[in-house]
This record gives sequence, C-alpha cells and structure tokens, in this order.
Amino acid sequence: MSQFHHHVLFHSPLVSVTEVSCRPNEPGCSGEEQQERSTIVFPRRGVFVRHLGRRRYVADASQVLFFQTGEVQRVSHPVAGGDDCTSLHFAPAALDEALRRWAPGAADRPERPFAEPAAPLSGPAAARLRRLRHALRIGTLDLEAEEMALALLNVALAGAPRPRRRAPPSARHAELAESARLYLAGRFQQRLTLDRVAWAVRSSPYHLARVFRRHAGLPLHQYLNRLRLREALERLDGGEKDLSRLALQTGFSSHSHFTNAFRREFGAPPSELREPSKILQAARRRAS
Repeated sequence: MSQFHHHVLFHSPLVSVTEVSCRPNEPGCSGEEQQERSTIVFPRRGVFVRHLGRRRYVADASQVLFFQTGEVQRVSHPVAGGDDCTSLHFAPAALDEALRRWAPGAADRPERPFAEPAAPLSGPAAARLRRLRHALRIGTLDLEAEEMALALLNVALAGAPRPRRRAPPSARHAELAESARLYLAGRFQQRLTLDRVAWAVRSSPYHLARVFRRHAGLPLHQYLNRLRLREALERLDGGEKDLSRLALQTGFSSHSHFTNAFRREFGAPPSELREPSKILQAARRRAS
C-alpha cells in the first residue's frame, strides 16, 4: 500500500490545482487505476513508472504528464523516496478550447485528446509552475490564479507531441530509452558517463545516445541536467539557502557551473528564485 496525501491549493469552476504526494511502502506495481477525468500532472520531485498496457513510461520532474479520461494504468516506484506532483484539472470546455489551438487533431479522437502520455517540460514552464504554486500559497486573487493556470496549460500543450507522421520508435528502442530515463532519475546526483549508463541498460554508448535523443527529444547530458535543475528548484522552494551545498548535492561540479546552468534553464539565477517574494514580483514585471 502507498500513502497518499492530497491538498487542494485552489478550486474554481474553471480549474482546480492539487498537490499530491505518494510515499510507497514497496516498489512493485499498484493495482489497476482508472482515470476519472483528463488531468495534467507536473511531477516536481521523485520518479515513478506508469504502466499503460504493455508499455511503461518513466515519469520524472523533467516532464509534464497527460492523463486521459477512462485510461487504465498501474503505477510502480522502482526508485525509493516516492514522488511529489502538482495536478491541474480544467473544466472540459476550457481544456477542449486549448486543445483546439494546440492539438487540432484532438477533436477527431475525443476519447484520447492527448497524442502521448507525456511531454518535455521546459525551464520557463517549470518556473511558471513554481510562480503559480507560490501565488496560491500566499492567497492571490481568483482571477489572477486562473490566468496563471491557463498560461501554464498553454505552455504544457505547446510542448506536447503531435501525432506522428513517421513510424514510431520500435518497442525495443522505446524500452531502452525508458530504462535510461529510470537509471538517470535514480542517480542524477552522481557523476555519470555515457559508458556507465550504456553498460547499465545493456547497450553500446553510440546506440544509446542515438536512440535516447530520438525518443526523448534531447541528448542524455541535457536530460540529466534537467533532472538536477528540477531537484534544485524544488529544494529552493523548500527553503534551501546554501547554494554551494545545493550545487554539489545535485550533481554540479561547482557553484558557478550550477548558477550558469540554472540561469540558462529558468531565465534567472538561483539567488533570485531563492527569495519566494521575488518570484511573483518578477513575473508581474515581465507581464507589464
């Protein structure tokens, strides 16, 4: 059995925002779960695996997840520690309108409006999520909260995969890429080499690099950096003050290496996002 904690940050007729934490007692698969409504989920820390039919999909903080109404899945946690996520559920009319803009083909498959179960989550999108969560914690106006949630929906759907016009990757290649994701998600704080990752997933470095980039949409080293930076962002949100310690504990070689990577990913240095009160101020300045 897993321990679930749900906390509703915001609810209106347009959108609800919920924090979800899962702390499993064992790594094996859960029983089958049927999704009651279409939901967009942002993992913030930890890793879990979604089992959909015969395929498995590794879910971590570098992605945004799309849950379809009626979808049946099982979930496992092969990496210790559980996970923390933020889920957004939009009124059907709002979600349908956004999908018509970003995924015109969704109207032809109303039972499966999302073409894929996940999409890469950009640095600016992750920063938007953090601003939304902070705004809701301090008690922003409903109108502003709804607009921020809709902006996040737009960013998530803009990065979602479109229906494939070429042949999808083979099941063997997809499984190789997911195995590499899982390996990186459990060891991103460590110094890793392509040889080591390839050996762990029983592949050659050349083959793994080529397959992973095609499947994930970015090379392994960028994927690894995203995992490290998402963990750093979450720890800053939790009140971490020592940036040098944070850099080393998330796998960066130095404070300067961490700061440069953080600025490239999120558009601001960690010293700025370390102060929660500045997050919303900066966002409002950019909007004006």
